[in-house]
Amino acid sequence: MKLIVTIKAGDTTQDIVLPVGQGTQSFKWLANAAAFRFVHDGIPRHGHNLSNHSRECLPLNTNLLPKDVYSADCPFYHPDDIIKNHVVDGQSITVELYLELPLDDYGIPKLSHWAFIAFRHGESHEEKRERYVQEKRDEVEKFQAERERQANLRQLEIERPKLEKMKVILADQLIHDAVIERTVNEEWALIKDSGVLDNLVPDEGQQEEIRSFLQRNYVELSDCYKFYSAVNSGGGTHTLEFIELNKFLCETSILGEEHSSAILRIFIDSHINAKTGKSKVKPSIHSEIHRHEFLLALIKISIFKFISLPKKEIARLKRQGQHIPNSKRNVPTAPKALEMVYEQHLAPLLANMPAGAKMRDAVASKEVLILFHDNLEALKRCFNKFAQSDSEDGSISLSEFSVFAMSAGFSGGGERRLGLQKSSSFRNGRASERKHSITGDKTSKGVTPKDIRQIFSASQNDRPEEVEEKNKEEVSHYEVMTFSEFVEAIARLGVMKFAQGGPKEGADDQSEELSYYECIKLAISAAVKCGVAEGNE
Repeated sequence: MKLIVTIKAGDTTQDIVLPVGQGTQSFKWLANAAAFRFVHDGIPRHGHNLSNHSRECLPLNTNLLPKDVYSADCPFYHPDDIIKNHVVDGQSITVELYLELPLDDYGIPKLSHWAFIAFRHGESHEEKRERYVQEKRDEVEKFQAERERQANLRQLEIERPKLEKMKVILADQLIHDAVIERTVNEEWALIKDSGVLDNLVPDEGQQEEIRSFLQRNYVELSDCYKFYSAVNSGGGTHTLEFIELNKFLCETSILGEEHSSAILRIFIDSHINAKTGKSKVKPSIHSEIHRHEFLLALIKISIFKFISLPKKEIARLKRQGQHIPNSKRNVPTAPKALEMVYEQHLAPLLANMPAGAKMRDAVASKEVLILFHDNLEALKRCFNKFAQSDSEDGSISLSEFSVFAMSAGFSGGGERRLGLQKSSSFRNGRASERKHSITGDKTSKGVTPKDIRQIFSASQNDRPEEVEEKNKEEVSHYEVMTFSEFVEAIARLGVMKFAQGGPKEGADDQSEELSYYECIKLAISAAVKCGVAEGNE
């Protein structure tokens, strides 16, 4: 191992190549070796000076005291640290030497921090030595932090055009407050125009509180709706069936099976599209509701749970002449009831929802956007191979997305995948069971058709629903997938497929978890290969 050492002493600088063997010596040894070479190389030979006049006058047996050891990569190397643990072969190191020692008013040498740490080992110097070491360590940390910051700034300048391009392409998928506000206002207008809300919550101030609540929590509520709207294969992935609403209420423990008749009544009464003439479908247990109708149903459910049921209990106690505790006397307002449902039943689950905020943050992260950009053309080719042939701007239906997922190897294959969190059924050894849960408590053999439907639904952007006529049928934009939605869906497929990697060494029932970025990278690779394969057929 050899190092390029720059020796500085006063105004004199010398560069040497210093062999250090295996690098098992300390930096103190390195500094002393450099000091020796500096003196030795300064002696005149055959009438030629190897250095300036001041250095050639140094006696051969002169011992110069090292002052500091550092490099462009690190401002401090501890004198006792081993060389090979901090530098590599061929690295440049700077060693500063004292030509003369500065003295204080009492004639005592004033040593640099490095020299004090290296040569002052007495007990009387221990405290000061430790303080100097800590100060130098802090200096190294600040240096490295600033170095990293500058590197990030340089990298950002390189990546900025890529990020800006991807943010334009994925604009509909990235969360924007203005878009959310517009969507909420449009869906709120549908609820208001039905007249149902005025009968349910007559107070306009409370209505505004409810609207504000929906806007604040719209993204999370939309995630919830998308997840459960794709649970059952009977209906569309953008509408909610009764069985899906019932599953949502049971899994979140908002209401139980004992309230099934009330749930059905709320479900049917929430079909405001039928009441306003926007839908010709007669409300029944077999019909479906849209997202704004789901929000209305949630308001009704909140009132039923925290207002209607408590009032019935109070009335029962009064009839029986029993004491009514103060805790039961105070019935909340409708906005408060909605907030209580969210905080007590939804928020804890949504916080752990793999397809929720964590997934959105991953898709919008700088690293993933760069990954998308670097594979953009290949992803476009893949999308075009599966896009509907009769769509003007290119779109993919659920069935075509399912074909893509199978062709790219995401679904089928029999590879066991553990959920992002192990379910109780898996811990009990019943791994063949599958529990669809918003928190990801599931076990399966690969990605299932239900997973694909839920990913298709979750990848739909939150713009207000648009319906166009196609082949004399009305088609919602939620029923097809654009390129930006396709890109997000690939990311979601990756997390679903690869979040649990291969088994850990020496463990039969545990798997090494991959980061979302690593999962998305694997998914993009699979999609790119699929696009190439399809293109060569």
